Amino acid sequence: MLQPTYWARTHVWNRIMAADVFIWLDSVKFARSSTKWEDRTVVETPDGRPVVLRLPASGPREVSWREVGLHSGWAKHRRTLQSCYGRRPHWRTVSPFVDEVYTDRADTIEAVCWRTLQATFRLLRMSRPVVRASELPVPGAKSELVLQLVKAVGGTTYLTGRPGASYLDLERFTAAGVAVEVQNWNAPVTRHGLVNPSIIHVLAEHGPVGTGGLLAPDPLTEPDRRQHDPQQTVEDFGRPGSRRCQCHQWRTDPRSAWCHLV
Repeated sequence: MLQPTYWARTHVWNRIMAADVFIWLDSVKFARSSTKWEDRTVVETPDGRPVVLRLPASGPREVSWREVGLHSGWAKHRRTLQSCYGRRPHWRTVSPFVDEVYTDRADTIEAVCWRTLQATFRLLRMSRPVVRASELPVPGAKSELVLQLVKAVGGTTYLTGRPGASYLDLERFTAAGVAVEVQNWNAPVTRHGLVNPSIIHVLAEHGPVGTGGLLAPDPLTEPDRRQHDPQQTVEDFGRPGSRRCQCHQWRTDPRSAWCHLV
């Protein structure tokens, strides 16, 4: 569960891959601050400088996420992405999907965030049920809202990040029969030291298959882990434990491509 997010960073996609259902939290009030990343993302220039791309808001700010307007000029981000990643190994594969995000007019920030979500799903060739919170008649705020949304989609476990876990009423979740699992995953680091980059960075650098392997839940926790064949090559994706071997063919679920490396 997360608010609409612009080219979400890697920890978000790790969480989506680990979930059975993802709730698009578009019903809550729009908020913008230096600590929030939903309406912006961070990319990296060829020489390693981080660049923050922020969707420019227009109109009233005291509205829900699905209603906040979008100022003109947002599509210029397409040129920035081309400048940053045009020479990366997999940009030719990624570029047509990026074009789809920026070609047509958009009136809200949420609409652009939704396009980046769908483009990433198509690139990774994966699917997850995505439920818009605005379409669920669920009352409440903060912790209670989260609990009721999880229950509304039939969830028995809520996967959250550490910041989100800090405001949850855990006793209330336990009483309702909903377990809370806190994400425990080390985000990748780029060659220039950028921690937890945008999904667009990882896709351009590693391609859809490599990205799926990099962001999948920890293979050592998967019940169907497999013995690694040391005769096969191994690709290292830049974080401890993030290696994908060639022992098994890639399948729809990226987790099936992993082995237990020994």
